[in-house]
Amino acid sequence: MNSNHRMNSISEYHFQKLDILKKTLINEGKSIVDLSIGDPDLEVDKTILQGLIDGFNVDGYNKYPPYDGIEELKLEIIKYYKEIFDVKLSLDEVLILIGSKEGINNIIPAVCDIGDYAIVPNPGYPVYSSCCNLWGVKTYNIVLKETNSYLPNLGDIDKSIIEKSKLFAINYPNNPTGATANSDFYKEIVEFGDRNNIIVYNDAAYNEIIEEDKPPISILQYDSKKHCIEFGTFSKTYNMTGFRIGYVVGNQKIISSLLKVKSNVDSGQFIPIQYAAIAALKLSRSYVNSIRNVYQERKTITKQLLKVHNIQYFDSKGTFYLWCKTPTKFTTENFCEELLNESGLVVTPGKAFGNEGVNNFRISLTKDKNEIIKAFNKINIY
Repeated sequence: MNSNHRMNSISEYHFQKLDILKKTLINEGKSIVDLSIGDPDLEVDKTILQGLIDGFNVDGYNKYPPYDGIEELKLEIIKYYKEIFDVKLSLDEVLILIGSKEGINNIIPAVCDIGDYAIVPNPGYPVYSSCCNLWGVKTYNIVLKETNSYLPNLGDIDKSIIEKSKLFAINYPNNPTGATANSDFYKEIVEFGDRNNIIVYNDAAYNEIIEEDKPPISILQYDSKKHCIEFGTFSKTYNMTGFRIGYVVGNQKIISSLLKVKSNVDSGQFIPIQYAAIAALKLSRSYVNSIRNVYQERKTITKQLLKVHNIQYFDSKGTFYLWCKTPTKFTTENFCEELLNESGLVVTPGKAFGNEGVNNFRISLTKDKNEIIKAFNKINIY
């Protein structure tokens, strides 16, 4: 059978392969500590679960939801953006998604034609590139360097690429590096998009996973023309990865175009799940701070353990990841294999995030601190 030729440019999703390997080791009776994937281990707040249950009492809960999401959830997102970022949104500037990953895929045909370019970060979340390949959109990799705090240097982009590009993907706080953006950067990239007629989107999945005393930042705070859009998710802050609920906010025309794609490929998210998301947004800021505290404690402990093993890392201020340098006498693949085979510790090779990550690996702090300590104490491969 002949398949779409674009599939040849897409490899199997790294974390799917990793899942198979982990299952094999567990079946062999090996004990592992999985610090590879960003799937929070924390409990879902009971208020969120009650919101889900209450959703079953809503008239018509089992019917098709509105394609753009229920109005009650959109209003809560509008309230959140006003209270936290002082950004005003209208209902037609908010769209509910089946997780932000769905929106990251659907924004491509909503904005780009086959053969257009999208600018994507390297290292970066692999879905930015693979979804472009699925839709026949070419990608230009802009390198994120530690010397520039893993922010893209817009001056590095060739003018010929800028002229052919319609989309620019950024992700702050950043996966995999944990880097955060500041107001100067957001002002610069918003102006860059305006000047070059390129749609900039920020994947803000980790917007609330930052140090406790730091306010979260939205790109829309620096986008008075609302030329940009921002994706959000309930997965990380509220431990709702399996619920598959997210949103996109910003430019009304782009959101309208994205909705046109959505309405032809899906029928929206189950109404009770949307009510669970409403309950999440109604939780107090003390809840958000408690989540931040957990990850900050884990990050502090893990940094100390990395120092004990002479492993260098980027001192990140956001996300629940640590971006580490591979010890010089190993290749990254070999080092990660040794960690797994000798210590039962699963981490993600940096190559999974692009060729610029080849000499790095990522640690996901999604296990209890005692499990992290136990796993690091087993390391003996030097």
